[in-house]
Amino acid sequence: MKTLILLIDFYGHPALTTDNDSDSVRYSYLTEIIMSKLDKKDCVFFSTWIPKNAEKLLELRKIAKDKGFVFEIPTKEESDLEDEVYSVDYIKSKFKDFNIDKTDTQIIVAGTNTSGCVFNKKGIGAYQWYRHGYKTKIYLPMCAEYEKKGINDFERNMLGITSLFKKMQKLKCFYLKICEEIGDLKLTYLSKK
Repeated sequence: MKTLILLIDFYGHPALTTDNDSDSVRYSYLTEIIMSKLDKKDCVFFSTWIPKNAEKLLELRKIAKDKGFVFEIPTKEESDLEDEVYSVDYIKSKFKDFNIDKTDTQIIVAGTNTSGCVFNKKGIGAYQWYRHGYKTKIYLPMCAEYEKKGINDFERNMLGITSLFKKMQKLKCFYLKICEEIGDLKLTYLSKK
């Protein structure tokens, strides 16, 4: 199965974090995926706009591309339009050679504001892919919550996951998967010969 890994506002809001471990965990899991022996022809990345000061994310994008992954981001013109440009068709147009198809492509979504943007960012959140009939997963270790109240990252993340679950129930997203381990993602690895 082919995989599109979609990073929604992954850089997030570092100034709002109460402990650096939350962001370090997300970047560690992204690094694990990029450094693993994935079959590069079966896995692509797309990130929403990456600010110039997002040094870790920009460096991981560079490493991913150096390792042979396709890792697309919006053009300057597209990023100026922000949410107006994003749609399932827009993302698919970025990967014409990859041929994102409902029958053999899974969508893995991660980023910031788990119950907001990750789940339902205009046009490209997990819910959008799910309602278009794609096998869709949210990878929690690469998610963080900044929009919910809370005195620390733990409390915000807990409330964000609770809100996510309630939204999934309300919208009857019974087959949208929430993943906690890399094995849950069912990625395609190069065979050992």
